[in-house]
Amino acid sequence: MTDPVAAEPVSVKEFAERLDRLGPFDRPLRLAVAVSGGPDSMALSLLAARWARQRGGQILALTVDHRLRPDSTAEAAATGAALARHDIPHRILTWADAPARASQDQARRARYGLLDQACRDAGIRDLLVAHHREDQAETVLLRLAKGSGVDGLAGMAAWRPAPWGRLLRPLLDLPKARLVASCAGFGVIPADDPSNRRSRYARARLRAAREVLAAEGLTDDRLVVLARRAGQARDALQRIAAELGGRAVRLDPTGYAAIDLPALRQADPEIVRRLLASVVACVGGGAEARFEALERLAGALRAGALLGRTPGRTLGHCRLRAAGDRLLVFRERRGLPEILGPEPSRSLLWDGRFRIETPADIAPDDRIAAWGDAAMGQGRPDDLPFDAAAVLPALWRNDHVLRRPNLGDATGNGLILRFEPLSPLLPNGFPVV
Repeated sequence: MTDPVAAEPVSVKEFAERLDRLGPFDRPLRLAVAVSGGPDSMALSLLAARWARQRGGQILALTVDHRLRPDSTAEAAATGAALARHDIPHRILTWADAPARASQDQARRARYGLLDQACRDAGIRDLLVAHHREDQAETVLLRLAKGSGVDGLAGMAAWRPAPWGRLLRPLLDLPKARLVASCAGFGVIPADDPSNRRSRYARARLRAAREVLAAEGLTDDRLVVLARRAGQARDALQRIAAELGGRAVRLDPTGYAAIDLPALRQADPEIVRRLLASVVACVGGGAEARFEALERLAGALRAGALLGRTPGRTLGHCRLRAAGDRLLVFRERRGLPEILGPEPSRSLLWDGRFRIETPADIAPDDRIAAWGDAAMGQGRPDDLPFDAAAVLPALWRNDHVLRRPNLGDATGNGLILRFEPLSPLLPNGFPVV
């Protein structure tokens, strides 16, 4: 563990190198930073603000007040005051309907939901979070305890897609002590969150046991090396899966996929599982299918089992069925979003799949919801399967479809939308044809 006394602050050059690796960024440059008031996120905010100003940009610091502790509101205000002294704009996001007692998972989901909406409202596509080297080591240790495979042991990624754009982690290779030193270098005294030491939380228990674990060889350095090696193995497997996908998958711009079954049967089950996971996440709007379910499906398909035409099989918000030598993957009709009173002339992402341009003449009582059964007789193209059409977004007024989906027809009067899935099929990508 790095000695806090001897630790050096993160230099301008070091931070710039890390963000440059995560670019390019929008112009004009605008970033959001999630800041709790602790040393990690305060250091990130101060470093990011300096970096952005040097490039003619700015950041917006976002603090989530979970209201799970009596002092949380005052602490959020104090964080804003500390940032104001460094001319950093700040917003407090309040979890208004927080339960009296919430699990860490509930709090995490609420936090990212509030950050998601704040980034959308501000028109910011890049959100920075302050996970550092010790956080990465803890993540690997937790996943090791749960029996994770290669992907889980790879830990947290430096970036991942998110509903607003991208979530970025520029500090993953830096120890916490250097972030504490950076705060001191800026003359900032960070806050202390007592929940980080509560023994009912697994991460807090691991921190308390860090010296014991390190004595047995499970040091932060070794866990981070494990994450790097697992990440290399994961990337190699993903490249093989991408090569298979390039041959076997056709992704339609209406949001469904067709997979060549003979190609799946000739591939290794692990590669098939990875490919199926990517297709399901893409078509299902970012939903993740359970590992065991994917493993069973990959094995069944490789053994020659077919899913049948009706009703098929559901997996990760998708419905799968065989059609000859193809496996068709559609978004399931369950759980589709409904947007009431959408704002006019706005761009929004619907169901993690479609970018919608809302009409200028939209009415306050209109809603954007699935085309559903109305797609059966409303000008649906002959080559568009009903299963795909029914889960496309349409503009509804009262109980009637005002504008049906329009996928790029400049002469049509439908709801303009583009297939921009939140989860790409694989990092290497697939053509949408």
